[in-house]
This record gives sequence, C-alpha cells and structure tokens, in this order.
Amino acid sequence: MKKFKLEEKEFYKRLGFKAGLEIHYQLKTDKKLFCRCPAVIRKDEPDTMILRHMRPTLSELGEYDGTALMEFKTKKNVYYQLWRDSVCTYEMDDTPPFEINKEALKIAIEIGLLLNCTIVDELHITRKQYLDGSIPTGFQRTAIVGVEGFVELLSGKKIGISHICLEEDACREVKDEGHNIIFKTDRLSFPLIEVITKAEIETPQEAKEVALRIGNILRATGKVRRGIGSVRQDVNLSIEGGVRNEIKGVPKISYIPYLLHCEALRQHNLLKIRDELRARGITKENLKTKIKNLNEIFQKTQNPYLKKAIEEGKDIRGICLYGFGGLLLKEIEPGVGFEREFKGRVRVIACIDKPPILLHTDEEPIPFSESEVESLRYIFNFKKTDVVLIVFGEEEDTKTAVEEIKIRAEEATQGVPAETRQALPDLTTDFERILPGPDRMYPDTDSPPTNISSELLNEIKKKLPQNPLYLEKKYLKLGLPSDWAYTLSISNYNKYFEEFLKEKIPPFVAGRLFVVEKTLLENIDFQKNINKIKDILKEISKGNASFDFLRKNLMNGFNFKKENKIDEKIILKAKEIIKKEKNIKTAKIIAKIKNYSKKKFDPFILIKKLGVGNGK
Repeated sequence: MKKFKLEEKEFYKRLGFKAGLEIHYQLKTDKKLFCRCPAVIRKDEPDTMILRHMRPTLSELGEYDGTALMEFKTKKNVYYQLWRDSVCTYEMDDTPPFEINKEALKIAIEIGLLLNCTIVDELHITRKQYLDGSIPTGFQRTAIVGVEGFVELLSGKKIGISHICLEEDACREVKDEGHNIIFKTDRLSFPLIEVITKAEIETPQEAKEVALRIGNILRATGKVRRGIGSVRQDVNLSIEGGVRNEIKGVPKISYIPYLLHCEALRQHNLLKIRDELRARGITKENLKTKIKNLNEIFQKTQNPYLKKAIEEGKDIRGICLYGFGGLLLKEIEPGVGFEREFKGRVRVIACIDKPPILLHTDEEPIPFSESEVESLRYIFNFKKTDVVLIVFGEEEDTKTAVEEIKIRAEEATQGVPAETRQALPDLTTDFERILPGPDRMYPDTDSPPTNISSELLNEIKKKLPQNPLYLEKKYLKLGLPSDWAYTLSISNYNKYFEEFLKEKIPPFVAGRLFVVEKTLLENIDFQKNINKIKDILKEISKGNASFDFLRKNLMNGFNFKKENKIDEKIILKAKEIIKKEKNIKTAKIIAKIKNYSKKKFDPFILIKKLGVGNGK
C-alpha cells in the first residue's frame, strides 16, 4: 500500500474541496432486524444455494433509477448461499417482514441522542433499491431515526449530521467473476446503523477526525460490533466544477484522507481533460466515434491477448474516439492514467474483467504491429489526434463494452461523472457503479409506522454514556499528553482512571498505567488486585517505587516491599546539569544521566526526586 503526501488546508480550499461521510456499524443484537433469525456469521458450508436474476422496476414517479439500469446491463447470475437455521423466507422475499427489532431500535435512538439529533416521533420504513444482487429482494429496508445533529471535533468545530438511519445489512460477497456473482446470506438483515454527515468537511485530515469521533461515540455505547466487515465507511466528495462522487466501503479510517486526496486530484484532472477537449473543439454534441469488428485484421496477430481471443473464437471490437489522441495516459490519480476510466466501465458493465481489459493506440509501446496499426488507420481513418480502443470477449459483451466506452467519452466532454467508486489497496479508486439517484427510494407498504414515545426517549436519555470527546478534553486539562488523553478517553479503563484520581493518585501516574503500561494488566485479574495496584501507584507518586517495581509485583503475586531509593550520585549529577542549563527539558536530563551512569534507574523516580517537569 502506497501513501501520498497530503497537502495543507489552503490547497484543498483552492480546489473547492467539500466532503461528507456515511459511517456504518453493525449493532450488537442477538436477532436480525426484520426477522427472528440469529445474527451470526457462518464459517461452515451452506445447506443450499439458489440462483436469481435482478430486474429494475419503475419508481413511484414512473421512472427507472440509472444505477438499476446499469446493473441490469451486466446480466449477472446471482447465487445465494443459504443456511437453514440462520436464514429464513423473509430474506428471500417470500414472506413479509416481522415487526422491527426493538432492541436495535433502542440502540439506534441512543446513538442518535449521543450525536445530538432530533429523534423522529414515528418511524417509517422505506425501500432503497439495490440491483447489484447484494440483497435478494432487490431493495434494502431502512428508516430515519434522527435528524439535524452534529459531531464536535477537538478544535470545537461542529460537523452537521444530516440524519441517522436504522437499516438491514446486505449479503457478503464471496466471488464476482464475469457474469456470475456469489453471496453469503449469513450477514443479510443484521441491524445496521448509518450516520450521514453534511458536506461540511474541508480537508482529508478533517474527514479522518470526523470518522474517528463518530466511531468513538458509537463504540462508547458498547452496543456495536467490532471486527472485519462489521464497520464500513463511505466517503463523498466534490470539488468546484465537479460533482459528488462516493467512495464505497473504505475498510480503515486511516485510508480516508488518502482516498479523498486522490479523488480530489482525479476530479481536478478530469476537469483539465474536459477543458483540453473543449480547446480541441470537442463537445458531447459533436463527438465523433466509429465502431468496427476487428477479427479479420488480427487473424495473424502476435499480441498475446488478441492471439488467444482469435484462438478461442472470441469477438474483437474497436471504437475510435476522434480528438481523444494523447489523453488516455494522462495521469488523473498518482500513477493512474485516464485509461482507467474506460477500463472501469468495461470491467463492471460489460463484465470483461480479465486484464488488460482493453488495449489502445495511446499505449507506449503501442501493443500492435506496424501493419496492424496501418490497418486500423485505414479502417478508422484515425490520426495522431485520435485514439482507438480495442476490446475482446464474447460478442454480446464487446458490443456492450464499446457502447460504454462511447458513453464515458461523452461524459469526459462534460467533466466529472457522478459515480460510486471502490477503494483499491493502493488508495486510488476505480469505477463501481453509476451514482444512485433519489428515484430508488420509495415507501415500504409491508411495514406499519412505529411510534417512538417520550417515555422511551426519557428512559434511554437516563442511561447515555459520556461522549469520549468530553473525557479527552477533561484529561488534557489535567496535563496529560494529547495521545494519552485520546487513548484514555476511548479505553475500557477510563472508569478506573477516574476512580484512581479520586484516590489522590496523580493523573500522570494513573495515566501511565492505563496507556503506556496497560500490557501489565492483560494477564491478571485487575478487579481482584485493584487495591494492591493503588497502593503501589501511591508509592510511585511519592518517589518510593517505580513501574518496574509494579511489573515485578504483578508477575510475582504482589509481595510488597519498598524499592531501594535512587543512587544519590545520580541525583547530584542531575542537579548539577539543571544548575548549568536552567531551562533544560526533562527528556534531555534523562539522556545526559544515562550517558553519565551505567546503573539502571527509573526516570520517573528521578524526575520526582528532582521536583521538575511535573513528574513528566
């Protein structure tokens, strides 16, 4: 995985960077959302498998959603792996939904309150159309729980929360190859919380903090799942002159800044390509293309991909984009050329997914012989200012492929198309599908409204956990280093830290135990030994013991004996150093003493004895 250098805030401001997040967490419930099947992940073999094909339906306004039409073009065979004891007829759309899981609803309301949302009086279930096969019904049931909230950052800035939804999770993808896709249905209908921010994020770095803050709040409830697949982030971005693009399923928060940086560059460079096309006099209205079957001219080719296609009786088809010459290798993301925009459409929609997906005449070196290039020039009458793209595969797929290339070329004359994109391991992105529109949402006539009473709200409000940000700010005021304050605020040990403070144990001593030395606590019964630990921490704070002493006691069953005092020669040498260098930092004192003496000593005790640096 490569990482790129992020720019300063001013760079993104000049681009008109504007981002929002969609954070998804599975809720920790025993049952699924709309049935009573257990919410468990399966590792055993499925009991059976079924095949389905997805077809688009008209919206309430009598229109088709663009994403649904795109998915229909892929002609996918969708296979579902089923387990008798964790999947039922509801998930297969053979029976109506049960009443919504009340436990999941309570957790969703709690999260909404923690995110300062106004909770709705009545819960209405809607259907969100998905034709990628990830939900057998072809739609996801979802409900808005809270609106108009905010999440606060450490700086005090507040990022708006548009709304939070309680929805059912989709299937797990097992394999997607050609026209066949296989899903596991075990995760299907797990309760899922979706937190959607407003597009108020101004830099990639800020987006990372927003995701962290929201995640910390959700985890503070103790009612969300952790681990691979249970947490997903989608990021939305546009720049000035561009349009909103969504990067789907970012697996790690640390990836968010780099993906947003690359997407901002991609949109910026796509706008440059649009301007270059306009300078060449090319618009959507006057774009010229020509499509031809090319099997005849490649009968004796030495190109390994085309040679194999000929041997297997596959179709070879080309499209000339007049005026696009020299553009396909232009970099749009770090190390990524404009050609990927065309390859992505062919891979997803035409299902031609084996590398190199397509070949073209802009490539260096050109992948065709001189005679083949001459034949292409004759057939297409193309010049250096033009480019020919060639695809190979089943005839039906190649026909779809060249049409999709033409559509993407038309979009290039207008700038940035609205897409959902997938995050790649190198932190760049690739096409996943057309960005869905509002037409894919419609009411669920199978589910009655659910009243959310003031009594239920008040009951949940009484048990709300503290916001980790509040604790972090509190710990910073106590003088803890910023990384300690953050770690403690989200730690399961923070309640013990608070308890130790009440026992007059200094914040730095208690903080060090729970942050730096927390591995000491992993192999002991902490609750059983808490009083002994407190006693030693009190001795440490007086300078009579060290954390090394605490370690030995933890390992040896707490045979409490006072540790020898620090060597007087070391203390005298340290005082001498301080006298010579009045503003010397404590870290430098320790370094100088280590050079002076080979005897082992606890730096913490030394600093306490000297009475400098607040014990830090």
